[in-house]
Amino acid sequence: MSNEKKRVSLTIDAKLDQVMTERAKEIGIPKSALVTFATSLFLNQLRAEELLNGDKNAIYEVIRKDYELLTSVKNLDN
Repeated sequence: MSNEKKRVSLTIDAKLDQVMTERAKEIGIPKSALVTFATSLFLNQLRAEELLNGDKNAIYEVIRKDYELLTSVKNLDN
């Protein structure tokens, strides 16, 4: 990864934010560092899964379905 920094705006569930805040404090790092590490770890695991299975679409389909489920639940709240 390059040393260049980019700002990203995220909207996350309040409970997830609380967990991330607690974990970052527990570890003694900024929450942004925890998010950066977790994202990098996830993407590396995703890449490894793609290489092992040879099927990129399977894991992306799971991600899409999860996203669709979350957005449909949010739309019910409105």
